[in-house]
Amino acid sequence: MKFIAIKTENGKLTGNIAFYCRVLKVSRQEFYNHLEVQKKPWKYEALAVEMYKIIDEDE
Repeated sequence: MKFIAIKTENGKLTGNIAFYCRVLKVSRQEFYNHLEVQKKPWKYEALAVEMYKIIDEDE
């Protein structure tokens, strides 16, 4: 899915989406769902930020 997102600039180049999905055997709906999930923040992002702060303190 990431390949399709890169090649179509996250869905902006609509002419090639159907072609790439067909070649990679992925439904277009699945691709669009992937783009929506990509926009959501990572659920462990706050934890990762705190971990990086601790690591930076140690250095």
